[in-house]
Amino acid sequence: MLFRTPRFHDALQRALRAAIASHRSAVLCELLAVHGQQACALALADLSTRVIADALSMLSVTERAGVLRHLPRDARARLAAAGGIVHDTAHAPAVMPRLSPFALLVGRLQA
Repeated sequence: MLFRTPRFHDALQRALRAAIASHRSAVLCELLAVHGQQACALALADLSTRVIADALSMLSVTERAGVLRHLPRDARARLAAAGGIVHDTAHAPAVMPRLSPFALLVGRLQA
């Protein structure tokens, strides 16, 4: 991506909207790979909540998490209010348990 101008933003937004409307997840993933998560999240933020939810549903778990991380706060709030995908805890990475110094010495985990 060479330039981030309003014209670029509009073109990316039109391409994202066309991919979502035609349910072409491969095209959506390609746009995400070429332009990056941040640019796609910013372009999605100006679209309707339904379109954002449709786009997120077409992405893999890791891609969805990356786009959500860059989605502006107001767009995430709109998704939450509509009951859309905000936090995907079903596929969240497991949290490592805390280790006490004693547990490290004896080789046991503290719950």
